Amino acid sequence: MTSFASRVLGISLLWGSGAIAVPLIATPALAQTAPLEQQLNMRRHEFERNRERQKAERFLEVADRELAWSRMDGAIAAWQAALDIYSSLGDQAAMHQVMELLTKTLLAENRFAEAETVIQQQLTLAREQANDTVQMNALNNLGVVYLQLGQFERGTTAITAALDIAEALDDPAGLGRSRSNLGLAARLSGDLEAARDQYETALLYRTQTSDQVGLANSYNSLGAVYRELGNDARALVMYQRARETALEETHLPTLLPALDGLIGIYADREDIGMLQTYVAERNVITPKLAPPEQQLGLYIGLGRYYALLEDYPRAQTAYEEALVLAEVIGAASKRTFVLNQLQDLALLNPTE
Repeated sequence: MTSFASRVLGISLLWGSGAIAVPLIATPALAQTAPLEQQLNMRRHEFERNRERQKAERFLEVADRELAWSRMDGAIAAWQAALDIYSSLGDQAAMHQVMELLTKTLLAENRFAEAETVIQQQLTLAREQANDTVQMNALNNLGVVYLQLGQFERGTTAITAALDIAEALDDPAGLGRSRSNLGLAARLSGDLEAARDQYETALLYRTQTSDQVGLANSYNSLGAVYRELGNDARALVMYQRARETALEETHLPTLLPALDGLIGIYADREDIGMLQTYVAERNVITPKLAPPEQQLGLYIGLGRYYALLEDYPRAQTAYEEALVLAEVIGAASKRTFVLNQLQDLALLNPTE
């Protein structure tokens, strides 16, 4: 009779005679257990990776909730935590996705130094991978950062490099975005005609894509440029199209500037009926806990509306709120506009 242990070791004991039969081939015990240990280590490693991945996904969920409540600091912190985990895992695809979200939010919050750090990290990674599409997007983002910092030459150089890649890829979305950013560069440099031309070209490319948010942004940008060029009729068309597109996408960040543009035009025309329509819409859709950037346009619109109604106390209250918001976010041009409106009100409604 052969015992279980004997069979495992490959040795049969002949109990009756006391003789031992040794097999021709015996496998050392350590050699047998090594693959098992390796499998256990692999499973343990995979389990730890999955646990880290789940932790990163929870951070992404937290970021989404924070963003929904306009708590940008919380969203940024959660995305950064997720990015750190994906970086430790070497998950480059996930890293790129989180970097895009993080960069977009940092830019919206005017946190340009932090945005530049993330973009440079993404650009380095994309170059190592020879990923042209990610390089194109990162260069566009980097160019916008430089423009916002007043470094127009560096910004234009980065965006032009992105445009070159977009042309090589024959990518309408990339072409539209790069042209739009070059329009921004021209506008910030004071060349409104060049800005208009770049934005119009961007519009042509964006109508070929499914990027409706980008399309709405182009309409808004053109509306602003046409206003500065004194062509309010064309600006009105652009803002109306921006509003329609943003409503279809339910995209608040592009809808609010469109409404503010319409409010400005109808206020200048002293069209109280249309002004009331768009001010009321602006009031309804602006979140109660919206960040100052989103609230500012609402209070300027209310100030203009009440001023046209000759309800000067309410107009003054609205403009004073707008002034506080403009100072909080450092909106110099809006602050100057509001101060001028308050001075006009002081002449119309002198203190008794």
